[in-house]
Amino acid sequence: MKVLVAGSTGYLGRHVVRELHARGHRVRALARTPDKLAPLRDAVDEIHVADATDPDALDGCCEGVDAVFSSVGLMGKSGKLTCWDVDYAANRNLLDQAGRAGVEKFVYTSVLRAPGLERTQLVRAKRAFEDELKRSGMPHTILYPNGFFSDMNEFLDMARRGRAYVFGTGGLRINPIDGADVADAAANALVHDADAIDLGGPDILTHEQIAREAFRALGTRPRITHLPLWTIKTALFLLRRLTPLRTHQLAEFPLTVLTQDVLAPTIGHRRLADHFTERVIPRGGDGIARWRNDRAKN
Repeated sequence: MKVLVAGSTGYLGRHVVRELHARGHRVRALARTPDKLAPLRDAVDEIHVADATDPDALDGCCEGVDAVFSSVGLMGKSGKLTCWDVDYAANRNLLDQAGRAGVEKFVYTSVLRAPGLERTQLVRAKRAFEDELKRSGMPHTILYPNGFFSDMNEFLDMARRGRAYVFGTGGLRINPIDGADVADAAANALVHDADAIDLGGPDILTHEQIAREAFRALGTRPRITHLPLWTIKTALFLLRRLTPLRTHQLAEFPLTVLTQDVLAPTIGHRRLADHFTERVIPRGGDGIARWRNDRAKN
């Protein structure tokens, strides 16, 4: 099967490219900046250089492909574009191209379905595209993953600086998932008929437990400060009312996640503690030995 991967240079897209290649599929990567595909060149068969927000540049991107995978979204980007330009319109452009080319399947990665998140502009834009995809009549699967392990790296960064901050009691829960587990589900979706798949990691953890796992991976004593939950809710209120969409659109989603339980079915099998360890463990045999000794002392 030949698959167009849109969002191929992002966190999830890179995992999907690798997974599809490992399964013997041919990959056409859609990328604005092809140089960013250098680490994936052994897994990419073709490159279509285009920005998905430009419908003219996308012409022909789906010709000859059997399926489209898209993780195109605004998170992680900055500039003048809004989530309605990217999460909605750019994916709509891809869907139009897929329809013209007679693509057999469209796999789209959205975000977890949780009541408190639905009012954020980012989620509204994604849901609007999902509605377009459903109305199109094209066979599709929508993936609804929980937060990614990469999002949890903020806890590791705080731990490296010597102190982690959590809101309220730190007891709000989340079960984040590794991008490789979502990529596995995306590859399976190419040949299965499910319209929607909810995806969470195997461990349901409180925010304080995640912070402690970060310190544990570093082998340092946990230093955790609890901040009042009302501070984040006040910040959300002010952001939405005092700043334009292009300013608050990226902040309101992660801030909202921090104010509630965010749980999904425990589908993945990779564990956050192992992810943290892999990010901090020194390279080489001597480095591993030193890391183990440092951990034993703390």
